[in-house]
Amino acid sequence: MSRSIAKRLKAESLLSSQYVPLPSVSPVSSHRRRFFGVGEIVGVLANPGETVRQINESRKMLAEARQELKDARERSQIPTKHTFSPLPGFFERKRELKAIERVLAGVPTFTVLFGASSAGKTALLRQVLSDSRFHVLHFDLRIAGFADLASLYFSLSEQMEQYFATLKDQLEGYDAFEKESWAFKHDRAAMEKRLEGGGEAVKTADIAHLMELFQSAMLKYWEFEPSLESETEEEKAAREAKDKTQRASLAEERTVQANAETDAHVDGERTKQFPPKKIPVFFLDEAHKLPALIQTDSAMKSLLDAMLVLTKQDRLIHCLHATSDSFYLHWLRQMNTLQHCQLLAVGDPSPEEAKTFYEDRLLPTVPESLRSKLQFDQLFEVFGGKLAHLGDYVADFINSEGKLPLKESSHYLQAYTLLNLHLVHSATDSNGEAAGKGFHIHSPITNHDKAFIEEGPAAFSSTDLLSVMKRLKEATYVPWTLDYFKLCRELGPGVVDGMVRGRILELRWTPSITLEETFKDDIRPPFRGPELRPTTPVMRYAMSQIVDELA
Repeated sequence: MSRSIAKRLKAESLLSSQYVPLPSVSPVSSHRRRFFGVGEIVGVLANPGETVRQINESRKMLAEARQELKDARERSQIPTKHTFSPLPGFFERKRELKAIERVLAGVPTFTVLFGASSAGKTALLRQVLSDSRFHVLHFDLRIAGFADLASLYFSLSEQMEQYFATLKDQLEGYDAFEKESWAFKHDRAAMEKRLEGGGEAVKTADIAHLMELFQSAMLKYWEFEPSLESETEEEKAAREAKDKTQRASLAEERTVQANAETDAHVDGERTKQFPPKKIPVFFLDEAHKLPALIQTDSAMKSLLDAMLVLTKQDRLIHCLHATSDSFYLHWLRQMNTLQHCQLLAVGDPSPEEAKTFYEDRLLPTVPESLRSKLQFDQLFEVFGGKLAHLGDYVADFINSEGKLPLKESSHYLQAYTLLNLHLVHSATDSNGEAAGKGFHIHSPITNHDKAFIEEGPAAFSSTDLLSVMKRLKEATYVPWTLDYFKLCRELGPGVVDGMVRGRILELRWTPSITLEETFKDDIRPPFRGPELRPTTPVMRYAMSQIVDELA
């Protein structure tokens, strides 16, 4: 905005200096004319073409400045949302919703929400964070607006500016936070000036400084007490004095617990007049893409350390990372961050929830003539509680007029094909040596996390894969589940991690919120440590079929 105004003033000055009207011929004006004015007139008359060119250039600059001002006004009127809209048709999963709400209702923490693809992480978080209690700074790294330090800086700066600027639109009495947003705007303007002048590129220190500005603004947010528009400074001082007197009189000769109750009573009376503060949340969706986007350890360490300060140290804002990649936790361990995080694992719904979803949401969409061809127990055997897969099959079943066998469903064929591709490309010869190069599967953090995962073909043989599938099928402690560290000691971490990277196995570091299997008295055996299981129920079913075929 400031550059547009300066450009406009420059153009107006240039235009006024070039366009000089002919002087009056009256004796008075002639007497008052100065010598340098005559020189200007002579210059205009001697070079009229140059004068016209400069006038046209000035007019063009004025037009551009006016257009920039108009664009800036339009941009300022574009509303920026820092909350979510509830997802249409959301199937409520009470245990997961309660667990997430419990975390966000407590003191600010650094939370990592893990779940396999299509487990419903984003849908659950969107449902919770759509509540008006939350004010969310959201980055979806699937469509990230940055891929280097410079774009990371500008993306963070713009979002943080809008985060505080929109507080005044959502809460009456919070107009002061529009000024807090100016800090980010001016810091960004100084950075743009530095870069345009050929100065230093964006550095880790600039990211750290930006996070310091955010920390300062959040501190002021929690310290700020809004005033009613009709309340004068004198009235505010009188009210605060009254509150202090009331606290002193009620707390006299009482215990510490009673004092706390007194403060809560006084604050409760006051909050009836003022809007409550929103719960701030810094949310990174698909967070495992972060190290691949910004491959600078120092910058990422600075960003993670800032999040720890905002949560563990100052308790200012919830930092929430959602990821579907097990090895993202490896990266957080490398960055010495994971030990300060709280972990939540989202699995598939329970058999009861899946049946409710099927009966309430899916079955009513099936024509009456086709419903007898569908049996929930058969569907659950293949697709388990993966709601997305159940919904996809039922839709395809209707489109095929009831002529789609379970083994011809899209998800089963994909799982069956993937397993066979791994078996074929990782085949071994008669001497047990690898005969193929392995089937390559891209992992979003492999280029960064060299300490644990090597880029390239899967690092396991067909014999290893068949052995693991047989062990999974025979598992008794928890069905279709193996101990991660025990299997690593037997086959080697490269082999096991290769199967996780190959999207064959899911590595789950903590037990899921909901029991996905049926146990006696609904009690799961004690969690023994990180577990390996097929990535999806349909992958599990395909494994069972292949083991039987090759027996």
